[in-house]
Amino acid sequence: MSNKKQNKINDTFGARLRELRKSRGLTQQALAEKANIDDKHLCRIENGKYFPTHATLNKLLNALDLTLEEAGLNLDQVEINENPIMAKALQILNSAKDDTELNCYLESLKATQKALEVNK
Repeated sequence: MSNKKQNKINDTFGARLRELRKSRGLTQQALAEKANIDDKHLCRIENGKYFPTHATLNKLLNALDLTLEEAGLNLDQVEINENPIMAKALQILNSAKDDTELNCYLESLKATQKALEVNK
């Protein structure tokens, strides 16, 4: 995916997040505090400069008292990397049903990465 297309998706995601925040009557600072994230990071997400990690996205959704579906946020369009292996790894991480499952997937990926580095 080109950087231009990725930036458009990030902009759309950020705009939707901003819309949800404002509909709840929250400032960026108030939402950031409620989600326990840095307000500058929230600003960058809303401005399309960054896409939140799974953990940050969950914090934001919990702070807004919404599910991903209720928020109308579509992560299927987001590709961080065109590499099919990276895309599959991200798909697996995003399929986690809870933090325990996510941590299990993440630890497996870290162990694999470490093993690959040793074998270089």
